[in-house]
Parts: sequence; C-alpha cells; structure tokens
Amino acid sequence: MTVSSFNTVTLSPEPVISFNVRRPSETLSALQASTRFLVHLLAPGPVTAALARDFSKGNHNLKILSGEGDYEFAAHATDPASKPLPLLRRKTPLAADGEVNQTDDFPFVFECQLHPKSVDVYDHTIVVGTVVRALSSHLAHPDPHAGTTSAEELCLTYANTRFWEMGHEI
Repeated sequence: MTVSSFNTVTLSPEPVISFNVRRPSETLSALQASTRFLVHLLAPGPVTAALARDFSKGNHNLKILSGEGDYEFAAHATDPASKPLPLLRRKTPLAADGEVNQTDDFPFVFECQLHPKSVDVYDHTIVVGTVVRALSSHLAHPDPHAGTTSAEELCLTYANTRFWEMGHEI
C-alpha cells in the first residue's frame, strides 16, 4: 500500500506514527490481524516513484506478486516467537562498488506495533502504530559536519498528485 499522508504523532515517550487507509482494504485487514507491520520510506528517484505508483494500484495489480519488476519480499524476523514480516528489497541490489546493498532504495524502514485503537472517519481509517525498531541505510546517516542535508538524503514525497524529491518533481 502507498499512503499519501504519513505523520509523526509523537516522539516521546515512544515514537508513534499514523497514516490513513481507505476502506474497504485487504491491507487494513491484514494489519489488524497481524498487529505488526513495516513502513518503508522510499529514497527519491524515478524507480522508487514507480514502485510507489505500483503499490497505489491495489493488491490485485501489484507486479511484485506475479514475480515481475525489480523488487521482492524477504522475511524480516526479529523475534523467533513472531511470524516474519515482509521486508521489501531489490531482487539484485548491487551498489556502485558491486557490493550488495539492500537499503539504498529505503533509507528508513520502521518496524511498528499496531495501536489497539484506530479512528474511522467516513470511508477511511486512521491507523496508529508505535515504532519499535528503525532500520536505516548509510543515506540516513549524513556527515554531522556537513552542515546541511542534500536532497538525495531525504525521502520521496508526494504532493499535488506527483512524486517529488525535495525541490523538484520526479
């Protein structure tokens, strides 16, 4: 699922996020059944914008489920007692130096626990989750002495029906 509104609710005492899901939704049903989920924040670029567009078309239209495209799901398990969560990754993630790098397209991945309460507003549900773990890539750790963060180090954004890298449309 691609969301058009992703928010930080609070950082203290625990980080809590929220997003909206239009009902009916198979993904919402799966979230409620599992009570755990991963949030993938995408790097800005045409490939990740295409991935977000693909996920916005609904589960029945996902290329990834038919084995098409550049991405696949891998099992992400942090607790042996819990069922693994689906971690999105490139099928052949090669960095410029030829090394495998699973996180370039996803600067941040948040492992979340679903809050017991959600809010239904007309045909949407506001989903709330507590971030229990953050996975991040080298892009998420900018040089603290650089003074500024480049647009490439930020995440893909969505506004006015378009995907954006900070400062320009993708």
